[in-house]
Amino acid sequence: MAPLHIAVLINSPPGNEFWRDVRQAYDDEFHTAAPDAQIDFYDPVFDAKFPDPLQYNLVVLTGGKADASSSEPWVLGVLDFVRNTARDSPRTKILGICWGHQALARAMGGEVRAVPTGSIAAIQDITLTEAGKKFFRFAPGTVTYRAPEFHVREVSKPAPDFIALAENHECFVNKANTMLSFQAHPEVQNGLARKMLLEEDDVYNGNSSRERIEEEVQKLNGATDGPIILKRVIEWVREGNSNVSPL
Repeated sequence: MAPLHIAVLINSPPGNEFWRDVRQAYDDEFHTAAPDAQIDFYDPVFDAKFPDPLQYNLVVLTGGKADASSSEPWVLGVLDFVRNTARDSPRTKILGICWGHQALARAMGGEVRAVPTGSIAAIQDITLTEAGKKFFRFAPGTVTYRAPEFHVREVSKPAPDFIALAENHECFVNKANTMLSFQAHPEVQNGLARKMLLEEDDVYNGNSSRERIEEEVQKLNGATDGPIILKRVIEWVREGNSNVSPL
């Protein structure tokens, strides 16, 4: 099979350690899942540069600390880019993660809100729906996947024609099989998750006690499911598009 061409939009201002950590995580984990992939990175915040989607198999919207429900010009630019890609380059698949999950939902007609219980910084066990069990094809009997989450907003209303692959609006695929999104971070492995839990500013972990954070760190003694999720993502990218998702 031909190498995949992947464009990654890093939805956070560049030139700082957080941005560099995000870039490294995507570069490392996508090359693990697809070793021969060509990965290009874009800055929609300051440079306001977007890829030509016709040149890519996959466009990825990363996480970030901005409000995906805001009217900041660069946020609206990302939403327009998503809609234009869906219209003009329907064979290019779009993956949204965390902030990207929320932005993708909003761009296509869903809604985003602040998490009612406050910010979340945790290693979550996310429950699959029946559609999700078919889509991910994990080991027989698997009903959850484990991945880190760091967010203060969430999808409150899914976009039309989006199918829930996990409960509580945690993961969606659209019926056309061209858009996939996760609130969790399959690209964040244990080392970076530990750093974010212990060292990141309180945008994410300000709602958690030191004891709670330490409990979450203990969960990192075991593996998360990020690698197998990203392997499935690469399989999904290579699947042909259709009017109905392959569930």
